[in-house]
Amino acid sequence: MKNYDHKKIEKHWQTFWDKKGTFHAKDNSPKPKYYSLIEFPYPSGDGLHVGHPRPYIGMDIISRKRRLEGYNVLYPIGWDAFGLPTENYAIKTGQDPRVVTKKNSDTFRQQIKSLGVSFDWSREINTTDPKYYKWTQWIFLQFFKKGLAYKAKININWCPKDKTGLANEEVVNGCCERCGTPVEKREKEQWMLAITKYAERLDKDLDDVDYLPQIKLAQRNWIGKSEGAEIEFEVVVGQQKTPVVRQRETESMTSHSLKIKIFTTRPDTIFGATYLVLAPEHKLVTELKSQITNWNEVEKYIKEVKNKTDIERTAEDKTKTGVELKGVKAINPATKEEIPVWIADYVLATYGTGAIMAVPAHDERDFEFAKKYGLEIKYVIAKYISEQKYPTKEGKKTIARKVVECYVRNPANDSFLFIESKGADWRSPVCGGIEEGEDFIAAAKREIYEETGYKNLKFIKYLGAPSRADFYHPQKDENRQAEFNGVFFELENEESDSVNSEELLKQTPVWIQRNKVASFLTISLEFFNRINEKNLYYTGEGVLVSSGKFNNLDYKQAKKEIIKFVGGKEKTTFKLRDWVFSRQRYWGEPIPVVFCEKCGIVPVPEKDLPIELPKIKNYQPTDSGESPLANIKSWVNTKCPKCKGEARRETDTMPNWAGSSWYYLRYTDPKNKIAFASKKNLKYWTPVDWYNGGNEHTTLHLLYSRFWHKFLYDLKLVPTSEPYKKRTSHGMILGEGGVKMSKSLGNVINPDDIVKTYGADTLRVYEMFMGPFNQSVAWSTESIIGSRRFIEKVWRIQAKIPGVGILQGRSPTSGKKGLKKGTQTFLENSSPASVTKILNKTIKKVSEDIEEMRFNTAISSMMILATEMEKVESISKEDYKKFLQILSPFAPHIAEELWAVLGEKKSISLSDWPKQDESLMEDEELKIVIQINGKVRAEIMVSSTETEEEIKKQATENENILKYLVGQNIKKVIYVKNRLINIVL
Repeated sequence: MKNYDHKKIEKHWQTFWDKKGTFHAKDNSPKPKYYSLIEFPYPSGDGLHVGHPRPYIGMDIISRKRRLEGYNVLYPIGWDAFGLPTENYAIKTGQDPRVVTKKNSDTFRQQIKSLGVSFDWSREINTTDPKYYKWTQWIFLQFFKKGLAYKAKININWCPKDKTGLANEEVVNGCCERCGTPVEKREKEQWMLAITKYAERLDKDLDDVDYLPQIKLAQRNWIGKSEGAEIEFEVVVGQQKTPVVRQRETESMTSHSLKIKIFTTRPDTIFGATYLVLAPEHKLVTELKSQITNWNEVEKYIKEVKNKTDIERTAEDKTKTGVELKGVKAINPATKEEIPVWIADYVLATYGTGAIMAVPAHDERDFEFAKKYGLEIKYVIAKYISEQKYPTKEGKKTIARKVVECYVRNPANDSFLFIESKGADWRSPVCGGIEEGEDFIAAAKREIYEETGYKNLKFIKYLGAPSRADFYHPQKDENRQAEFNGVFFELENEESDSVNSEELLKQTPVWIQRNKVASFLTISLEFFNRINEKNLYYTGEGVLVSSGKFNNLDYKQAKKEIIKFVGGKEKTTFKLRDWVFSRQRYWGEPIPVVFCEKCGIVPVPEKDLPIELPKIKNYQPTDSGESPLANIKSWVNTKCPKCKGEARRETDTMPNWAGSSWYYLRYTDPKNKIAFASKKNLKYWTPVDWYNGGNEHTTLHLLYSRFWHKFLYDLKLVPTSEPYKKRTSHGMILGEGGVKMSKSLGNVINPDDIVKTYGADTLRVYEMFMGPFNQSVAWSTESIIGSRRFIEKVWRIQAKIPGVGILQGRSPTSGKKGLKKGTQTFLENSSPASVTKILNKTIKKVSEDIEEMRFNTAISSMMILATEMEKVESISKEDYKKFLQILSPFAPHIAEELWAVLGEKKSISLSDWPKQDESLMEDEELKIVIQINGKVRAEIMVSSTETEEEIKKQATENENILKYLVGQNIKKVIYVKNRLINIVL
């Protein structure tokens, strides 16, 4: 037996697979179909680094297992080749992007093939191929015909260096993601796709797909569905108490009051709205310019906010800023009170109405803002506390009270003042009702003085939202419906007066150290736990307080009633905005419309598609912000398809998201010339059964492709409403030391070097073994040797099979045909029971682990199996074949080679996935530890079929145990199944 030669073996089998078309999917096969998908790669000039193949190998393992399970598997590959990097390279070098793209994709293809990934290369696609983007343009025209593609003037992120518009996600810390130049806001006419028309379905239909929870959450957060109400606040200016009036432009020119319309998801909190916030771009701000007394400050702030992206403005960790519109107030329609009006960066003009009512007591952003600028915080939702120890009693009268719950700390020794009841198990802070005319602080000081005598108190803070509880008060012998308001004081000194003797007969003041408070109190610790909290907003459920006639209503019930009370209307809104679909650059799909002075925007006839990109010499964007295509007059100037008059082509191109929004559909029928794919193929192959991709694409790319698919479904062009049944994600492979691989850091590892030195199977096994697939892991060239040793061990195990044929070396790679027919034999034998048992356990574990993408633990179990196989004198041919079958998805080259060496004529990919034999997985012998009074005294081996009584008998009769039992009485014998016996004396 020769040493394992990975170079010859891997080259041989890659050539074999190519020639035989082993992994070509068959359209409309009688087999059940299975569609595996990866995010097709962008072929950069740098080629692959070792991080790129991780998802390809992961889904390859799934796909290879499915083939062995009897499925007709489609696992395709292509190139997402439009985009800014190639265009920038063309600008820098003067090379045609087509040439660059072909060179890059050729490199990627060669590298991927060297890894033995079982892609169906016969279906390879490229988004820059006119035969492909003809159908991208065709789909765009269907959007246009249905009114879902339209032009609008909007503010966009503009990179002055790349001279192109950027999506929000392409802006990082205010700079262009590609070149690092600070972006500007610029108003431009852009093509838009009306994805918002599908917002409800995009959100709702997530219930019907098997996506990871974090993927669904990311989708839903971006869609941002909010159910609430639109409510109007009247505006007043200066000292006037009546609303501002402006003329309405109607025939009668009737006047109406100026109002600010807000959208809120919590109309139940409107009594706690203490100020309004407008987006700095809100049209009302300039309309009120003459009334705003600090206009210079307001105007300066608006300019500062202008160049911030929406993502920056709404980031949770971003410090919120704003400016009050002095001289302008609004009327809270619930309380009829005047409240201030502000502008702030965390409110967007494009979301809701561009205005919010701020309820700082019950919203995190509003709370931070109110604390920063000293604005009123008013609690109107009380958290309901379920009283377990003192539930209400039937037949007792119920008293409703507003109560202060007073926490007093002595800073000298960090102890807290409480009341201990005499004659009842009741220990609590000082609590008492609020009398008419009292505020919380006055009521608290009075109660503390009356019950404890302490009089020199320093108020520290309110303890957040009130709590509401229904309970039985044992001292008063009555039920209470109480609203508790927590207040916190510290002693200024310990001076106190005597307490009324009648009070002392009922209860006693006591001081309790902080660490003993939880065990001392017999009431809820809700307020005590808030003493050290800074952010005392409450966003949860509860009942209304300080809300007029709506007090004591559950917040859900109150929502509808308050909406009616203030004259609002129920509404559902979405954070999702229409998709900006224009790019002012060359390397993208031309948008297939023309502009005619007579006919307006006219679609290019479908028979004239594709509109191909013209070849140009200068790829530099224009200073006017137009695409380089605008300079190609011979291409721009054309005839109107409608009136045949003079017209000009659209010179903006589509974003690189366009081609990737539907590529999975083209794979089903990539050479179709009359449709993007035949309905027959689409019905057979779609939806995609399992789609894996990067975490960075689980929001927008996924959302856009779901949108396109639903649109095509509505046109009856695809058979399902969702494109993907299942979506998973993988973590990145980082450079050594845990930093991102990058050319600038010089830490990029080329997979070609690893394949040359260690082999593709070693690389595949190592990438799957190095850590959990869904987590980022750091590369270590030093550690890869362990995976190579595993491959070599698998190779050596062939010598453990008794017989003549294998040892004389039938090798398909070397070209040797082996012995004459009938002389290559293997002796009949069976593997040792220990190997058979672990083999069946490994089959079960690998089968389960692959489905959960626990590739690292699957490999670990196969490593253990290989070690056990190498230890024994011989193993059966059938057991070795089963091992090769479960190994083949991970290390296909060595598995194919050894499969052929064993005399198999067909590829291992055409064999069957083995099933474990449960009866052979049972442990025949078990090690049982024997303890005496918990101390280990001996071990015995027992049969797995023995009963508990039989095992106990063996334990008590064991000679090493008997010496401990002399003169002792056995109290009991405890048996922990399959583990231990504890003899208690």
